[in-house]
Amino acid sequence: MLIKNKKGGDKLLSLWWFFILGVIGGFIVLGVVIYYSADTNVNPIEASILSDKLVGCLIQEGNLNSNVFNPDFDLFKECNLDRKMFGIGSFLYFNISIYDSDNKLIRELINGSGTFELDCKVGMKINAKYFPSCVSENYFANSGNKSYRINILGGSNQLGAKIPIVN
Repeated sequence: MLIKNKKGGDKLLSLWWFFILGVIGGFIVLGVVIYYSADTNVNPIEASILSDKLVGCLIQEGNLNSNVFNPDFDLFKECNLDRKMFGIGSFLYFNISIYDSDNKLIRELINGSGTFELDCKVGMKINAKYFPSCVSENYFANSGNKSYRINILGGSNQLGAKIPIVN
């Protein structure tokens, strides 16, 4: 019996085809694993954005907002922030300290969890994954004929959710 029109190259070509498909599939799986295992921490960036937002509403053109010294000053209303995002147990924190030219504390505005400042100091000294990140910045502004130093500490300890802080 003679078998006609059979070629051995067809079987060899199908083996290479499966090998190429396996290599491409392996690279796709490897790319997905690398992408999803990347550890990205945006807490320092979020803390900096919060600090910049607070500065933007407190200081305009080098002048301190004159309403800051009023006892009924509402920072959340003035800066258009959502009050619910800063309560106890929240992921955001700020501490605004206003000093006069003699370095005397004039006004302090604090909101958020009280442990943020201590946790931020610990998180800077050790590599702690679940500790909050804080940004502390100093600014100088005038109000009338007086100059003030404003220290703003903004902190975030959010773990990968998308939340709006603006009201």
